[in-house]
Amino acid sequence: MRQGLSIIIVNYYSENYIIPLVQTITSTIQLTNYEIIIISNSPSSFEWDSKYLKNNHIKVIDTNQNLGFGIAVNKGVDLSKYNYFCMINPDIKIEKNTLDELYNFFQTVDNNIGAISCMIKNSDGTRQNTFFMNTKLSKIDFTLSYLKDIFPHKIRNILFKSKDIKKEYDFTGPIEVGGFYCPFVMMRKNIFLEIGGFDPDFFMYVEDVDLFRTRFPKKYKCILYPLVELTHFSGKTDKYGLMNHQIQVSYLLYLRKVGNYYLFVYIFFLSIKYTLLLIHSLIKKRNDKIEAIGFFKSLKYLIKILTYKRGFATLPSCLKIDEIKD
Repeated sequence: MRQGLSIIIVNYYSENYIIPLVQTITSTIQLTNYEIIIISNSPSSFEWDSKYLKNNHIKVIDTNQNLGFGIAVNKGVDLSKYNYFCMINPDIKIEKNTLDELYNFFQTVDNNIGAISCMIKNSDGTRQNTFFMNTKLSKIDFTLSYLKDIFPHKIRNILFKSKDIKKEYDFTGPIEVGGFYCPFVMMRKNIFLEIGGFDPDFFMYVEDVDLFRTRFPKKYKCILYPLVELTHFSGKTDKYGLMNHQIQVSYLLYLRKVGNYYLFVYIFFLSIKYTLLLIHSLIKKRNDKIEAIGFFKSLKYLIKILTYKRGFATLPSCLKIDEIKD
């Protein structure tokens, strides 16, 4: 593998976001050894001629089907030629020098640091929740987190007041974290390939949590580098408005892989929570009624999830909700 950076973007009817993103990257990046690989899960309609693509080290790969996010990234990594790669969601606004600074920082860390990301913000400037601190799920913490959700906010604050205090982190320098949610992350290619890449059982969403909480922490670490920032317009590429439903199903699959205890606790407490919520919605109109209905709709995939063995790549095909077209 050559020294440099491969930038991988998955397209699904996201040309309106990818075109300005790529233009920003190509006009500001200082690295000479780089490439941009666009894996297109939908018929691509990029208005770029062959000369522009060649001069800016861009490849557009049409898959002729909707592979999903994780499998598309795996394909992009397989096709890449450099020893570092970066996944960027289409709905990202990247700042000048972000890629260069992160890439240069990556060269200074130990070899057991396998992934880094930066500070990611919402369009209003607030910090987006894109990393987690613990690589493993504690059964006690997991159970308490969903037990709390059964109670109304006022009662919850009384019963669990001492448990609800959030730890503040110092964002003035690099921080070791447990892993990332994936609007943007830079990784060493050899490590990603060594641990198998994203689990192809996941069509979309939660594949990043699965990666960083199962195979990744056995040997490697993650660093948040908050000295550079970018903006993520979350949900803007959700063409059919099915993001929340697919997330719910993918999360069920993830919990099955982690352990049936977690799956049972999740279903048990959320069934209570959403049943109470639906009953309450008969008395008073609630905005989160759709969320409750979405949870119960996702349970129809549970039998399918339980049919297959736990572990990496055990399904015959990725788990996709029926409403999403190829």
